[in-house]
Amino acid sequence: MECTDCGRPGRPEALPDGLCRPCRAAHTGSDQATPDPTEVAAVKARMADLRDLLKAP
Repeated sequence: MECTDCGRPGRPEALPDGLCRPCRAAHTGSDQATPDPTEVAAVKARMADLRDLLKAP
């Protein structure tokens, strides 16, 4: 397994959410914008549609 951000190798339990500790710390900074709830809902709806398309008929 490796960090999805920097590619640093690590054991799965050391990469929660796919990020190593330094990248996780960088991503939890207060400079991140809060996602718009309508955008979050749109992404979830789109993903649900894509999952439905992948199901075998």
